[in-house]
Amino acid sequence: MLCDLVWKILRQTDVNGVVPAWSGFNSLVTEAYIPVAAVRYLPFTHAPPSDFSTIYTILQRLIAMAFAQGQHHILVTADLAIYSKAEQILWEKTELQNKVTMRLGGMHLIMAFLASIGKLYGDGGYQACLTSSGLYAPASAQLMV
Repeated sequence: MLCDLVWKILRQTDVNGVVPAWSGFNSLVTEAYIPVAAVRYLPFTHAPPSDFSTIYTILQRLIAMAFAQGQHHILVTADLAIYSKAEQILWEKTELQNKVTMRLGGMHLIMAFLASIGKLYGDGGYQACLTSSGLYAPASAQLMV
């Protein structure tokens, strides 16, 4: 905790930009051995991604990989089509419920939020506001109302 305070003070008083970001600073001052992480791509699955059987198979594979690493619960991020079907699978397969938490991807979460605003304020000029500001094209703004 003292290192965090020192880093904050150094970052606020750093005029030349020589103090690294938080993770870089901690890697310089720590004495603990931290192994290098390896990031790898998962293997491709040659099946339609939004089929229930494909999603169920992938969830089982992800759980097996997580258990092999000693991780007993995983967080899976997916788009709206896969997320909704995966949630249905988790409702039906109670043995998976304590092992997987589904999360909607960032873009789809924002799209759902904007669509909900569009439903509430669609008649109040919401579409005109989006298009006149130049944030969205008319066709995109129409989908949000």
